[in-house]
Amino acid sequence: MINNLTRIKTMNVKNHIKYYVRFSRPVFIKELAGGQAYEYYKPSQLVGYVQWQAGEYGSRIWRFTIFKTVSPKGERKIQSINGIRPGVQILLDLEGAMRVRPALKTIDQIEAIGLQPADISSAYYGHLHQRIMAKQPAHPYGEEQHQSFLKEQGLTSWG
Repeated sequence: MINNLTRIKTMNVKNHIKYYVRFSRPVFIKELAGGQAYEYYKPSQLVGYVQWQAGEYGSRIWRFTIFKTVSPKGERKIQSINGIRPGVQILLDLEGAMRVRPALKTIDQIEAIGLQPADISSAYYGHLHQRIMAKQPAHPYGEEQHQSFLKEQGLTSWG
């Protein structure tokens, strides 16, 4: 069972390092020593992953990545991220406060309208990435877009 899952290492060293999953639903979590853990995810899940490290003069690394987990067998477009195995399909990858903050704010807005960020259209995250990189505001993800996504997926309506 574990061979078919994506393993994500999380870490929390107070005031120095914080790697965590911002959104998604792990199948299970294995706690490790020193504020570390492995979280395991099924193939095709959307995951928001934050990596933050402090340096002597403030944030040294601040990165937010949204990706789709993949099956270790049969996937051709697997991209590597440190601490994640076997690999993922990256949808959004941002570094630095000026890019990460608007992305996290957008995730907050999606949650504020009653949706789980892991359940929306993965195409939206590509849009969000492009808009942030172009220093333009992203179009908000709303009910109409989500209804269209659900219909395309053959799922029941939102509500």
